[in-house]
Amino acid sequence: MKIYERVIPGIAKEIVKVLVENKDIELEIGLELEAQRDFEAILKEYTRTERELADYANDIVISRGWPRAKYSEARRLAAASRKVPLDDDAVDYVINQMLEFMLMSANIGEVYAEDHTMRKRIVTVLRRYLKMDEELDLAVRGRLRHLQEGTRDWEISYKKNMEEMRRIKGLT
Repeated sequence: MKIYERVIPGIAKEIVKVLVENKDIELEIGLELEAQRDFEAILKEYTRTERELADYANDIVISRGWPRAKYSEARRLAAASRKVPLDDDAVDYVINQMLEFMLMSANIGEVYAEDHTMRKRIVTVLRRYLKMDEELDLAVRGRLRHLQEGTRDWEISYKKNMEEMRRIKGLT
């Protein structure tokens, strides 16, 4: 699950808005911004964990002398050893943290909805933002059709083009 730090405040704001508008939760008076910051903290912690996981996966690739094409396998190994959920499991993990937070937060006055109802609303918001990375990946891969994936040239070009696309979209 790839979430850009720059969009985290927007995600948190939209989650709070959706839950309040649907009367799933009630916020303490004047604490909407604090509730948003709590959701932001959960998302930021997961992105920090993701960065650590990526670093560890890179270390695995280097230490084992693997080609860059095996990065996905190294990432799975790194995630398993650190017990970090990936992909859809990561979405579930983050949502579970949000649901637990809502029951303990001093910023949320009352929780009215069932977990499964709020889970559906939160996943809808998250999925909309998660599509950004998929769209960027497809656009970059489209630019690199002339190169063979997995080669050093492809890896270098992919990274360069991805950084450029993120900059253009204001994600870095």
